[in-house]
Amino acid sequence: MNFHSNSSNHLNYEHPYDSNLLIQKYTQSFNNTFKRDIKFIQILFPTFDIFSITFFFSLFLILIFLCLDVYFFNSQKPLYINEDILKNIGINKFYISNGYHYYKIISATFIHSNIWNLIINTYYLMNIGIIIEKNYGKLKYIILMFLCAICGNLLTCATAKCNDIQMGISPILSGFIGVFLQEIIMHYNDVKDKLSVIGNFIFAFLSLYLMISIFPYNGNIFGNTGGLFVGISYPFIFKSDSFNNTDKKLKITFIILIILLISATLSSIIIFKC
Repeated sequence: MNFHSNSSNHLNYEHPYDSNLLIQKYTQSFNNTFKRDIKFIQILFPTFDIFSITFFFSLFLILIFLCLDVYFFNSQKPLYINEDILKNIGINKFYISNGYHYYKIISATFIHSNIWNLIINTYYLMNIGIIIEKNYGKLKYIILMFLCAICGNLLTCATAKCNDIQMGISPILSGFIGVFLQEIIMHYNDVKDKLSVIGNFIFAFLSLYLMISIFPYNGNIFGNTGGLFVGISYPFIFKSDSFNNTDKKLKITFIILIILLISATLSSIIIFKC
C-alpha cells in the first residue's frame, strides 16, 4: 500500500528526494508485485535477495523453531511450543536474574513460541530488513540488529514480572521502524509530499504493531520502545560523516543515552531479583 496526495501522482519525477526515503522505498516496493515478469517469491517479498543477511537470518530463525518444535514436540498443539519450555528458553526474569542466565537476553531473540508468530515476524523482517540492509551495508545492519535486541530485551526483562515470558525479534523490527522515523524527522523540511510520507509511515507502523501484538510472548511495549529508540539513535551514531559540527553533539548524546540504558537495565536485573 502506498499513500499519495493529488500532487504526487508522479512522485519519482516531481519529488525525487521523497522517493529516496527508506519508508518510501518500503511502500513503493510492493508496486513490483503488479509487474508481469515478477518472480513468485517477489509477490510476498518484493525486494527479495538470496545473498542478503536478512534472508540467511530468516532461515536461521525458521531452523531454530523447527528444531525446538521437533525436540519438544507437543502432540496436542504440534505448531506450538509448550509454555513450560518457553519459560526455560525465553526471557523470564526469574531465570535470568536469580539463575544468572544472562545469555538469554540474546538467545531469546532467535526463539518464537509458535509457527504463526514466526511467519509474521519473518515476513516483516524480509520486507523491511532487506531495504535497510541495502542502505546501510551488511556490517552496520548486523550491529543495528544486535543493539536493538540487546536494548529491547534488557528493557523487556527489567520491566517484566517474575513469571512473564517474552521472546522473538520484535525489538529488531521496532528498530527498523525507528530508522524510518529518524530519517523522516531529519529530512522533514526537504520532503515535498509530506502527506504521502507521513501516511506511508503510519501505515507501516500500525500494520506492523497490530500484527505482532496478536501473538503472546512476542515482546512487550518496553522492549519495543527500546528497539525503537536504538533505531532512531543509530543513524546519528554510525553516519556521522553526513552531519555538521552541531549535529555531532547528537551523536555523543545518543551514545551516552544507549550506554546508560544498557547499564541501568542490566544493573536493575542484577540487583532487583525475584
